[in-house]
Amino acid sequence: MDLGLNGLNAVVTGSTAGIGKAIALSLAKEGVNVAICSRRQEKVDETLDELSAYPVKSVGGAVDITHTEAFQHWVSQTAEGLGGIDIFVANVSPMSGKWADAVNTDILSTVSSIDAALPWVKQSENGSIIYISSMAGVVATPQLPPYGAAKAAMTHYMKTLSKMLIKDAVRVNTVSPGDIIFEGGNWDNLRINNPEAFKRVLRRNPRGTLGTPEEIAQVVTFLSSPMASLVNGGHLVVDGGSTGHIHF
Repeated sequence: MDLGLNGLNAVVTGSTAGIGKAIALSLAKEGVNVAICSRRQEKVDETLDELSAYPVKSVGGAVDITHTEAFQHWVSQTAEGLGGIDIFVANVSPMSGKWADAVNTDILSTVSSIDAALPWVKQSENGSIIYISSMAGVVATPQLPPYGAAKAAMTHYMKTLSKMLIKDAVRVNTVSPGDIIFEGGNWDNLRINNPEAFKRVLRRNPRGTLGTPEEIAQVVTFLSSPMASLVNGGHLVVDGGSTGHIHF
């Protein structure tokens, strides 16, 4: 299926590992020019090397979304270099148990990063914003209360933003991954350091395995494409059926 993505431009934050990296690679496979960023230049360089396998323009920079002015400057430079921004994927979270981290990064800095890209996305004929939330935003998270609360708040904001941007023909959607495992990630560390706890996580996943970043990336790639033109203000929980309630 041709998703109609070839030649579009995307910015993916937090895109040198895990879900963010998988999204950047998945978009590049579809012919999307991709801009990536993270706080470590060496990780940016490694990811750019992988993106070079695809016949698209790929750029990247070491930038922290919590440094608002620096990020705004990077987005502007990036947009000018790419020739615009059609797709913005907000994918940064400290997954912290500290309220300050949850509020400052998951909420305030994510909102400001989207605001930085909006002037460019509004100019696109295929404008799309996707926020990477979490299953934690729809279930109780007694071990990480700030994280779950922040994800729930941002999922609500994305619905509101979708209404605010209808007149600009910019679609806004949320993808909430379930338990996703990748090398060096939280569940991988739990698998290595606490096998019994990891078995309990496996048991709540009906297929007996955790999800992969690539499985999330495929969903994001479709939602960001013109083929999903009627999907706006949506919230898709991609958890393999591990939650049992209906997600409104």
